Amino acid sequence: MMKLFVWVAAVATFHVINVMADDWTYTCFDKGPDVISDNSSTTIKCSASGADEDQAKAASFCHRPNNKQANNTFLDYGCGKCPAAAKNGTCLSCPAWNTTSNGENSNCNKHQAPIFTFSCYQGGASVKCSNGSLLKDIHCWGPKPTYKENNANLTECGCGTCEAALSADPNAGWKLDDCKVCDFENCNGAAVMMSVLASVVAIFWLYV
Repeated sequence: MMKLFVWVAAVATFHVINVMADDWTYTCFDKGPDVISDNSSTTIKCSASGADEDQAKAASFCHRPNNKQANNTFLDYGCGKCPAAAKNGTCLSCPAWNTTSNGENSNCNKHQAPIFTFSCYQGGASVKCSNGSLLKDIHCWGPKPTYKENNANLTECGCGTCEAALSADPNAGWKLDDCKVCDFENCNGAAVMMSVLASVVAIFWLYV
């Protein structure tokens, strides 16, 4: 009889707690086809639980990559705090309910463009250009594959754009028409430049 009483009391307590528990729904940005855009609008419905609505709201979070960390391999956007498997510093979480203003803060994990380190050839060696740049800002410069002269300032190559390089040294003795910009890691090496030229020539002969 005593065992039955304990069991009934336990079941009753469970149901009371269950009845008292509260859920709160909100939304977060989700990793989707539009997440590479600064205007990402892909969201997912999320839910948080608590003993009451206030606690449920306080437990609501979204997460996203920490895109102030260069070359971050953590790419997930979604509901809740950062996954336990995320390495330190690679993920950031944010509250979906602002307890200070007592207002909703859904979709707090807005997309931020990632940054990357990159290198370019300069003086025949690969040199690091940046500790963290947006993809659109990754540039190397060097002479065009068709360049026949030997201006040492131009053949030195370097980080950035032709315009920036010539602006920094207007007496360098070379013209913008002789310089080429490329947009990926170490793309201004001689072999890479010649490969680009070969591709252009191949395409030309296909269509003449």
